[in-house]
Amino acid sequence: MDQMCEALLCAMSRVFVNHPGAGLKLLEKSESVERLLEGGPALADEILGGDGVGETLFSPQMMSWGREDALWMNSKGVRLVDCLSEEYPRILKESPFAPFLLYYRGEADLSRNVRSLSVVGTRMASSYGKECCSAIVSDLADKCTDIRIVSGLAIGIDACAHASALENGLDTLAVLPCGIDTIYPSSHRDLAVKILGQGGVLTEYPRGTKPLRRNFLQRNRIIAGLSDALLVVESRIRGGSMSTVEFASSYNRDIFAVPGRMDDANSYGCNYLISKNVAQLCLNSHTIISSMGWNLEHISDIASQPDLFSTPVALKEKLLLSLSSVRGKTIDNLAALSGESVSALNLALLEMDLEGLVRKDALGLWFKK
Repeated sequence: MDQMCEALLCAMSRVFVNHPGAGLKLLEKSESVERLLEGGPALADEILGGDGVGETLFSPQMMSWGREDALWMNSKGVRLVDCLSEEYPRILKESPFAPFLLYYRGEADLSRNVRSLSVVGTRMASSYGKECCSAIVSDLADKCTDIRIVSGLAIGIDACAHASALENGLDTLAVLPCGIDTIYPSSHRDLAVKILGQGGVLTEYPRGTKPLRRNFLQRNRIIAGLSDALLVVESRIRGGSMSTVEFASSYNRDIFAVPGRMDDANSYGCNYLISKNVAQLCLNSHTIISSMGWNLEHISDIASQPDLFSTPVALKEKLLLSLSSVRGKTIDNLAALSGESVSALNLALLEMDLEGLVRKDALGLWFKK
């Protein structure tokens, strides 16, 4: 693609930053960036209904910005992947409201047909949520081949999903709510650098775009659209992850959710999705593998070997003995008595709670039922 075509794409991303559907229509109807460039303002207005947007798009100022952006992209190794390009992800192109342009930097081949899972969740992730996320991603890498993990680089579950993918040798894509010249949050710059070597970072926003609140919602449709399925790990009932669920549901994607404690606000969203049959209850990687039909021939009796909920009988007995008195115990009390880590106890107590062996009161004290 020559520089003028790249400049036009960059100019389009500025003009249609809040109306990506118009940009998508313009490219698809013109059939190529080259033809749109040749047709100029008249062709743009013809396709979009003659509202004068062509003059704005091809104005000297806008094309000048486009040339500057294209030069910057080339100097930084950023690729422009438009919806007509062979590199554009097939699964995303088939989704409603697909972005017409992606700014992309990384080593992963976006056009490669791979199994893909988006992972989202709260920024205020607990040790339980992080352990669940890491365990599922790690086990997916172990039991399946060619899995790609997609998330949004945010603090909490997003970062955990990316880090787990990297640790297990999986491709991972980070979708930004801002220009590709900005890593958000800035504290994840080192993580983003690692992702560039084993996956990629992408956005639909032009250089200089700040991570405004409205951009996160628009970004979430891309996270949902890039994957075959969506996994939610810890989410509030009105959390940002729920918007990704809405997009995934409208795209007919499979949705999975990890259950949490009934009194944990950061699990209300997951528990709600499960209770309404919007999401399948996900206790381990087998739930996803089985439902999606991924590499089943390589799995033997996985259902009898749950990945997350596999508390040893001896630990259950030890906890029940510790909770046999009338007085309840805090998680710190139980850690001191059992010698186990708080994170290990959280997993064990959740399993025992689901089995009806223990309960937790409003003060955070655990009791034997």
